[in-house]
Amino acid sequence: MTARILALVGDCYGARGGIARYNRDLVEALAGAGAEILVLPRLGDASGLALPSGVRQWPAVFGQVKFSIAALWAAWRHRPVDIVFCGHVLMAPLALVVARLLGAHCWLQAHGTDVWVDRREVVRRAIEAADMVTTVSRATRRILLEWVNLAPERVRVLPNTVGDQFVPGPPSAALRQRLGIGPGPILLTVGRLAPGDRYKGHELVFACLPALRAEFPGLIHVVAGEGDDRARLEARAAELVPAPGAVRFLGYVADEDLPDLYRLADLFVMPSSEEGFGIVYLEAAACGLRVVGGAGGGAGDAIPDARVGLTVDSSNQAALIEAIGRSLRQGRGDPAATEAYRRPHFAAAARLLLARVQARPCRKRGMP
Repeated sequence: MTARILALVGDCYGARGGIARYNRDLVEALAGAGAEILVLPRLGDASGLALPSGVRQWPAVFGQVKFSIAALWAAWRHRPVDIVFCGHVLMAPLALVVARLLGAHCWLQAHGTDVWVDRREVVRRAIEAADMVTTVSRATRRILLEWVNLAPERVRVLPNTVGDQFVPGPPSAALRQRLGIGPGPILLTVGRLAPGDRYKGHELVFACLPALRAEFPGLIHVVAGEGDDRARLEARAAELVPAPGAVRFLGYVADEDLPDLYRLADLFVMPSSEEGFGIVYLEAAACGLRVVGGAGGGAGDAIPDARVGLTVDSSNQAALIEAIGRSLRQGRGDPAATEAYRRPHFAAAARLLLARVQARPCRKRGMP
């Protein structure tokens, strides 16, 4: 049975970031199962992009009131709608209203800090009324269930998937030369440089560099990502690491260039304390890098065992220094450990969840 889905999301096609990528992966998996999907994003421009068969994306609508009106109009135009998919808990109340008006099922997706921070009563009640909730990690699921009154079987884990382009390969000599990077070793961190993302731990790594460079004199920390916090982080790096050039800020790196950047590095480090999952851990590991993450949030799902790397209490500087040094001495990781996160497994899990939602009794139309 073909499902008609209205996807209300923060961003999807034509947008950057891990959540946008997750939404694209899920939309494509469901479209591959024969679903017809209309995507309404708050951000992102899909014009000029070739979307998968069965997928349409309307122009982005920013602003709560405007987006709510657009969602109701999209629901009317796309009817009949079987499932309203909500890609962020911020929009859960709206998604529930639209689903009830259409007599459709409501599928809610949670990523991490969205359910840890936004704990308004209206959001909690909308989550509890959803037909199904999926989370990207066991940690997010556990925290969600501590807050809302939901039967555990109604909350399923659908972790991030890693793209086919993230595979091991030789380091690019041309990229090393273009960046002006010596023999290293190279620590790499990839993530947004925004004030709200300081939990990712960039400064914690900077503080470890003087001690690490005593053992690894050529060690440098390469930081990929952009955001409003970059200037402050650059100043902090200069304060914490007296050696000129020991920290390199690259700014935004396009998705297609990330595999070469991962392959050039010797270790991926992001001691995040609140990561919902951490797709960058998977990408790095799939390219053969060993990774060091923070022992908080959902990083434990992305770093399942020692073949990939390890997690450490990011507040313990001595432990972080020891973990980075030990990981550098161990060398590359085992990319086979990420096989369970490849697209075929993700698509199969998404199809099962789609069937699970469709199997629930149909709702009567009306306000929740």
